[in-house]
Amino acid sequence: MDLQRIKALIDLLAQSPLAELELIEGDDRVRLVKTAVASAQAASAVKVADTEEAKKHEQPETAASIGEAHTLVAPMFGVVHLTPAPNEAAFVKAGDVIAQGQVVCTIEAMKMFNAIEADCAGTLIEVLVNAGDEVQSGQPLFTIQPAAGNDHV
Repeated sequence: MDLQRIKALIDLLAQSPLAELELIEGDDRVRLVKTAVASAQAASAVKVADTEEAKKHEQPETAASIGEAHTLVAPMFGVVHLTPAPNEAAFVKAGDVIAQGQVVCTIEAMKMFNAIEADCAGTLIEVLVNAGDEVQSGQPLFTIQPAAGNDHV
């Protein structure tokens, strides 16, 4: 396995919510594990990006609204897939009531499909990407109206 591929795997792991990554190709084996410091820095970076994006997309609150809309952002670079497989129904669509931890899409990076889960329960207001789009880490994917009393990350 070449050094450039290993560096790409390190970058992928650093930008993802995964704690470890293992790749086996023939006799070659690479296992990468995030340290607590790296995970905390990555989580902090995602929270900062989420807060900044949420501020950009804030809408004036009306009396009927439950609270501030939440923006779910991409945790990594890759190609977004809104369906589990070609010609199947989308994981979610605007207007759906979603649960925290529910898979809302997948992001393909380095031939690996990473399930992206809702980080809060509520109603999906808007899908901000199209199937097949390349997304960057921190890019907004979905807008969610959190359920009453739901604390999102």
